[in-house]
Amino acid sequence: MAGKIPVMVVSGFLGSGKTTLLNHLLAQSREAGDASIHGHTVVLVNELGAISLDHDRFLPLDDHIVLLESGCICCGVRGNLVNALRQLFLDALHRKIPLFSTVLIETTGIADPAPVMYTLQYERFLADRYIYAGCLTLVDGEHGVQQLQRHPEAVQQVALADLLAISKSDRVGSDHILGLRQALQRLNPVAPVLLTQELPGLKLLLNKVAELGRNSLPRDKASMWAGQAMVNQASAHAGVGVLMMKWDQPWKRSESMRALPELLACMDEGLLRLKGRIRFQGDAYASAVHAVHQHLYPIEPIVESQQEVPEAGTSKAGSVRGSENPEIDSSASVLLFIYRNLDETHLLGRVHALFPGGQQVLSPEGNFIQ
Repeated sequence: MAGKIPVMVVSGFLGSGKTTLLNHLLAQSREAGDASIHGHTVVLVNELGAISLDHDRFLPLDDHIVLLESGCICCGVRGNLVNALRQLFLDALHRKIPLFSTVLIETTGIADPAPVMYTLQYERFLADRYIYAGCLTLVDGEHGVQQLQRHPEAVQQVALADLLAISKSDRVGSDHILGLRQALQRLNPVAPVLLTQELPGLKLLLNKVAELGRNSLPRDKASMWAGQAMVNQASAHAGVGVLMMKWDQPWKRSESMRALPELLACMDEGLLRLKGRIRFQGDAYASAVHAVHQHLYPIEPIVESQQEVPEAGTSKAGSVRGSENPEIDSSASVLLFIYRNLDETHLLGRVHALFPGGQQVLSPEGNFIQ
């Protein structure tokens, strides 16, 4: 298992179809022959039975891990995630289970993906051996709009996603799906929205989500945002709002590294997610910045990837389309805040005080969740 092992989180509210999706992806992977001795996939689920083992046969490895015919290792996690990932690595190292190259974690329907992100970044043993590869959030095509209105957990899952997928689209009309797409896009403007039938195979999907996670604000997503600064109107959607700011001049690193924690502290638990790119003075590359609640993750340079990621708005990537507004200049620093129950005027004032020279940018419909 050379290099760090990517870990992708599959999130989504109760009944959204996470297990069905994983079964489909694993079956596709088996048919495509993706699983080799160096390509097994580990799936961490809440209970062993969460993924139906309907293959012709499977090999028991211990009391809670089985090897599926597809080459997938299915692990029922009943305890601590850290212990599960540590033990899986050691078992593979000592050849007690097959070597694996990928981990998928299916969260419970009301779980917050943020602790997984935090654990993989800051637990020493895991950080040296695994790497967080992003979050795919599944949204129920039938009930997603109501769930976002009634359940803060559903909002959190969408806010933390790097890629959003709508399930059960065949059960509702196209107008309903369009409304859900628009709601998701307003809530998380930088995550592409696909239908589950548009998702690529497991191998390509993992690469796609990881790429989206690394590139905080791809140009095609930034182009959805432009306009004059204005005060957003009140929201009837669980108190969730979006604030996007840009700075044309590069930042001073030392001052910024002091100001960012101070800004997160003033937002407290009201910050669902901070995502963006920063241009530091003297740096050849922009740097990616991520935070969940008050946890600021390591700021790392964004190196241009050679891997092509289909753009939103194409049939290959789904039908989330950017507006016709001009793109935000790629040399600008951009921060996107997704928050709940915060006074935007106060937040905007703190951002201006700590990071002078910024401009607020809005989507054509405003940044607040409608």
